[in-house]
Amino acid sequence: MDFSTITSLLGTFYPEESLKQLLEGLGFSEKPKLARDSTSTYLLRHDLGVEITLTGERYLDNPTRSYPEGAIVLENVRFYSAKNSSFANFKGALPHALQFGLTLKELAAIFGEPAWFDEELAKARWDLSNHAMSADFDEQGRSDVYSFQVPIAED
Repeated sequence: MDFSTITSLLGTFYPEESLKQLLEGLGFSEKPKLARDSTSTYLLRHDLGVEITLTGERYLDNPTRSYPEGAIVLENVRFYSAKNSSFANFKGALPHALQFGLTLKELAAIFGEPAWFDEELAKARWDLSNHAMSADFDEQGRSDVYSFQVPIAED
């Protein structure tokens, strides 16, 4: 499955065909649903190094379009490197032709200075034209998790 263009699916909702195909391709055949009193549901493929976050339309901070009432929206896709103990190493093509192991400086050369960086948490976020991209860094300052999500609302 090609994940290099996954950012184009952010903001789609179930049962739009493109989201259905993504979920089916990952082996999720049942309709996703929110648990009682939950704002989001998480679909995990530990063996592939992929985590999908679907959020109820009414809980989106910054909806980019109109949704039918009760829609469950693709809000975030997270990819893990082999350094994460609970997920296998994601082996596919990442959006923006990224690779794991890049430093903050290397990512800033690609995307510019991050909109948000927390040295203590070792996380950075870039607000791009139609989505946000986040990176988590290991103890050596190398990226080991990437997240792609719908645009972030400014507080």
